Amino acid sequence: DIMMPNMDGYELLNVLRSDVKTQLIPVILLSAKASETSKIQGLDKGADDYLVKPFSTPELICRIRANIECS
Repeated sequence: DIMMPNMDGYELLNVLRSDVKTQLIPVILLSAKASETSKIQGLDKGADDYLVKPFSTPELICRIRANIECS
């Protein structure tokens, strides 16, 4: 079982990408870290998208829709 309180989003992403059952699930990281370095790190680790908090609901829905269509 995956326990989010014990890991950050990057660690969760590593777990998801390393398991055959979950490696193809689209992942959008939602983070308070707005730096370019943080975004690149997330995308480099296998995230499909990266959104900075606070985010707008319409933008999140649009990105979810786009990632589902691309997968």
